[in-house]
Amino acid sequence: MFDLSIDTQNKVDTAYILYFSEEEPDPEYVAIQLAALKQQLSYIPTQFHEAILNETIYKNKISYNHYMLWCEQVMADYEDMRTGAINRRQQIIGKLSESGNQVFRETLHDGDILRVERIGDNVKVLLDMRGGFTPKSMIELTFIDAKDSGILDYNYVYDELIETATGFGLRVLSGSPYLQWTIFFKDVTAKYLFRPNAFNEREHYSEWNQFKSALNSKLHYYIVEQFQFVEIRISELEQRNNGIYAGAIFLGDTVEQAIERIYCDTYEDPYAYFSEMVSVSELEQAALSSDKSLRVRAFNTMFEHGEAVATIVNRVLRVIEVEEHEEMLMEITASHFDKLGSLDSDVKNRWLK
Repeated sequence: MFDLSIDTQNKVDTAYILYFSEEEPDPEYVAIQLAALKQQLSYIPTQFHEAILNETIYKNKISYNHYMLWCEQVMADYEDMRTGAINRRQQIIGKLSESGNQVFRETLHDGDILRVERIGDNVKVLLDMRGGFTPKSMIELTFIDAKDSGILDYNYVYDELIETATGFGLRVLSGSPYLQWTIFFKDVTAKYLFRPNAFNEREHYSEWNQFKSALNSKLHYYIVEQFQFVEIRISELEQRNNGIYAGAIFLGDTVEQAIERIYCDTYEDPYAYFSEMVSVSELEQAALSSDKSLRVRAFNTMFEHGEAVATIVNRVLRVIEVEEHEEMLMEITASHFDKLGSLDSDVKNRWLK
């Protein structure tokens, strides 16, 4: 059924405690690791127990080498297990609902588990993914016709998705020490929210109306209120004498607090701006601008147009003054246009010495 469990995870975690494959570690660190290892004896073969308890295992090379071999085998077995689970997951997610697919194709590792709630035959799980590894900031999962057991709390660490005769199964390890939660279900749907682009520029907004004006009127905006996604309108966002509100809902006393509450339902690529081309008529001015974002766009435009803008490229590379961290971009640009046969000799001497 499931390969993932508290025991399998604790076993591989134990294998890493006193595994030093390269430089000899600090003796104090070894002592700390040995103390931790003594607490995990139930996961270690009995042949190593005495040497661990009397703290001689690391000092005896033969004994330690044997222990290292055991650690490496545990790690290898675990990697094989996880590789198999990942491969199966890729096949399974295509059978989930479209929204469930969108969530489980990414990792939920390090998500904060805000709520687990049973509603009739379904189970809802709310995850705060702002500290995770997905552009989705908030995720609400609804497991349909679900039966669950165990505890899901604190932070989402590892999971395994399987297919069953009647649907699917998910096992999750959360928290530290690990808690184990298992759920079987017919399908899973998801709602999720993102941070708007204006959030990524929040340090520039000292006034609430500045942030409000930066929001894209074409998108739908939400806050999370009492564990629910609540849609709000830009027109409802208002700063009053006693704080900032979305209609009747209090968002915070300060601009910073209120900005933290705002989400949208559409992903806005924070780097999309850099892909916007600069018009050829403005290219030279943009490349020499003190606006670093505009400068990046200008150089991206140069690569896009190639030989057609070689004259402008030569003029820019001839006079531009850059900081040390920008020199590589200049060298790459010069090398590209040199390969095109479009770089003037004096410019080549400056950047391709």
